[in-house]
Amino acid sequence: MTDQDQHVDTAFLEEIAFNGQYDQLRDHLLENAAPAVRHRAAELFTEYSTAIGDDRVETITGWLVTAAAQEPHDGVRAQIIEALLDFDDGAIDDLVAAIADADRPTPTDTSSPQVFFDWLGSHTAELRLVAVAGLGEVGSSQVVPKLATACSDRDARVRRRAIIECGRVGDDRCVGAVAANLDSEDEAIRLAAADALMAIGSEKALRALLPAAKSGDTALRQRAMKGIGTLGSLQVLGTLLRGLDDENAEIRQAAATAIIRLVAKAPSDESHRVRETVAEQLTSVPNRDVVAEFLTLFTDTDEAVIRRNTAWVLGRIADDDPRADVIRCLVRAIDDADDRTAQVAASSLVRIGEPAIIDELESFVAAADLGTKALSRADFIRNHLTDSEAEERLKNAVEYVKVSDPGDYTRKKAGGKD
Repeated sequence: MTDQDQHVDTAFLEEIAFNGQYDQLRDHLLENAAPAVRHRAAELFTEYSTAIGDDRVETITGWLVTAAAQEPHDGVRAQIIEALLDFDDGAIDDLVAAIADADRPTPTDTSSPQVFFDWLGSHTAELRLVAVAGLGEVGSSQVVPKLATACSDRDARVRRRAIIECGRVGDDRCVGAVAANLDSEDEAIRLAAADALMAIGSEKALRALLPAAKSGDTALRQRAMKGIGTLGSLQVLGTLLRGLDDENAEIRQAAATAIIRLVAKAPSDESHRVRETVAEQLTSVPNRDVVAEFLTLFTDTDEAVIRRNTAWVLGRIADDDPRADVIRCLVRAIDDADDRTAQVAASSLVRIGEPAIIDELESFVAAADLGTKALSRADFIRNHLTDSEAEERLKNAVEYVKVSDPGDYTRKKAGGKD
């Protein structure tokens, strides 16, 4: 603002704000000819933001969006945006939409999206913040290098928003710039970087998360575990197995979930090898009861693909003397809302083959009001287990003699010789 602006009387605005006359404050913000008055009005909205009742926040946010979208002075506009952030940081998106609206006046003679490119080079952080949000909305190939560069902005708010928009655009060219923020001193930025890499979702992006799986930041480590499992590659299995041995329960659950996603996401031509390797490695984890982690995962998740693959894993890693809680969990799963999960649970019970399954199954059938499908699965399990027991008894009762011709058996039993 000019020296003349500095001498404009704005004290009268303070009495207006103190008396809660926000409509009048709005009028000065939108219509007063003096930039100093508009600037002070925006400052007062910031100062009184915590005193304004929740029932008025939406209305005042709308005023501020309108003011920022039509304000011709960069310094005033920056202060209006500051006030807007104090009321609702999500309102930046409303401002972007207002600027992009062809039917509304724009703050400069430049139309959207060029205004966002211009503001990205502003000395004012608030304008750069709107710029990266606007460029993310544009989402074209041309904005990607700009967003990647903004990931190293000197203002933490701009940097974090640029990282978020990189995740939204989902272009591999952003990966390096985003990953560089995984070791930021600002936790919010570290977590935003991890989330953005997961949102990009490419192999390059997910591999960039690997170092974060060893971070001392628990929340970051948890996100990294969650992300790398979606690679579907055995190359990350070692990292995930170490996660199962973490002292933090949330990390262990994130690792368990990631291992299941690894199984689910494996390419079809690799699926069998991945599954067998995972099952073999899980049974050899020395220091942690991994079965308990997968039982918890199966119980707590509502995601069908996780439940069905966890049911498969439980059938493979059950102890040599299967625990009652594994059997109980899988028996109840034969009535799962997801048919494929129920089928996998039934197959896992058959694979476990423990006689105690029959007792648990009968108790469940007697106590629950099961539908036709669940009863059919119960019959399937019962028939396989009872047939297996009968076959075992037959093996124990019959004398097996190696013969090369059916007639040999009669001659040998009769004491005949060749």
